[in-house]
This record gives sequence, C-alpha cells and structure tokens, in this order.
Amino acid sequence: MDYKAIKERVEERVRKEKNLSKFILFVANLGLFVVFMFIAWNTYVSNGGTLPPIEAFVNLPGVAKPALDPNTSALMMLSIGWTVALLFQVIALIIDTPIGERSIRDRATGREMRKEMSRLGLDELEEQEKRKGMMRLTDDGELEAVDDVTEAAEVDVTPIKQNRKA
Repeated sequence: MDYKAIKERVEERVRKEKNLSKFILFVANLGLFVVFMFIAWNTYVSNGGTLPPIEAFVNLPGVAKPALDPNTSALMMLSIGWTVALLFQVIALIIDTPIGERSIRDRATGREMRKEMSRLGLDELEEQEKRKGMMRLTDDGELEAVDDVTEAAEVDVTPIKQNRKA
C-alpha cells in the first residue's frame, strides 16, 4: 500500500469538503442577508418610514445632508455592517483557494529566502557581479558590455537593474 498517496488523497478530499462547506455557509449567509434586508426595509417603509435620499450618501463640500430618521440610520448601519461581513467572508473564501494559498506561500518563501540570504551574507552582490551587469548604449544604438571600471566612470553607465525599474 502507498500510504503517502492515500494521505495526499485524504488531505485533498478534506480540503475540498472544507471549501464546499465554506461556500454553502456563504450562500446561506447571503440568502439570509437578502431575506432579512427585504423584510426589514419593507416593514420600515410600510409603517411610514422613508428610504434615505441619495444626498445622504454624497459627502461633498457644499452639499447639505438631509436630517435622517434614527430608524433609517439604524437600518443603514445594519445593512452596511452585514454587507461588510459578507465581504470578509468572500475574502476568506478567496484566500482558501489554491491561487490564494499559492500567493501566500510565495510571499512566505520569498521572506524566508531573504532572511536566510541575509543571515549567510549573500544579500549583497559582489563588486565584480555588479560590474558584470554594466552596459552602455553605443552611438549607433546598440548595447555593449562595459568591461573596465575606469571606462564605466568616464561614460554615463547605468546598471541593468536600474534600467528595468524606470
């Protein structure tokens, strides 16, 4: 028996079931959001409340904001709060995808590689390596390597890496 392969298949199955469960919970949360927002706003408006005017959402100088009913403000806060919670849940779903995990893994690997290179003293290029990357543009528009340090000092030479950042 190949226990390693079995373990990998089990881990893959667990990951898929976790993602499915998270997606189902997100859809249930979204459904509840839509139902309860519809009920809350419909009940409020049918009992004499008013929907907030568009000017209440505009925050520009010189635009007067209308006075809002406290109940309208409370419903707006409830709506915004639940919307933000749904947004966080979507972000959590994205992070748990293979693309999100790969991005996190790549950043962590880069950080650890930089730490290890710094610890070993490999983070700075040797002077010879720096000179090896020196290029200049000739009069006829071609790139040529600059071999001599004195030649590099006489001519305006920019290292290749600096050219790429520009």
